[in-house]
Amino acid sequence: AVVSTQSGHYGRGLNRSANAHDWPFVSRCGSEMNFIRCDDLPVVYQTLVRGDGGRWDLSWGDENGLMRVEFEPSSVAMCRETGRVYHPAPDLHGGVGLIRSKLAIEISSKFMFKSETSCQPTGIDWQGQLHELHHDVLKLLPGLPALGRHSESE
Repeated sequence: AVVSTQSGHYGRGLNRSANAHDWPFVSRCGSEMNFIRCDDLPVVYQTLVRGDGGRWDLSWGDENGLMRVEFEPSSVAMCRETGRVYHPAPDLHGGVGLIRSKLAIEISSKFMFKSETSCQPTGIDWQGQLHELHHDVLKLLPGLPALGRHSESE
């Protein structure tokens, strides 16, 4: 994944210190270190913006859209149990990000399903091109061993 961030004065990532069990993520802001615990994931994609060469990027973390990852339609995944929609994030941030509800609704309107009774999307029609969804990102959800780790076999 391609990531653009403001360099030098802040960053976010996994907490690798002794208190990681209570505070699994960190956010550096200047000389300050913030320890974070969140309901789902620390990366929440807010907007879909045009990137370099006309590609689409998912943006998170600031109003200027400086923190981005290239949008990969086939990597979008919906957790069947929660209905939440995810996309890969940089490894530094845990490898997976949540797509905020408003944006997830827009993206999920392009989902394709194997049958009318299926609740797990199998593809996405993105800009007139069908992409098969592989759901690999669901394997990275922290602390949710049973969620998302299933195949479309019903």
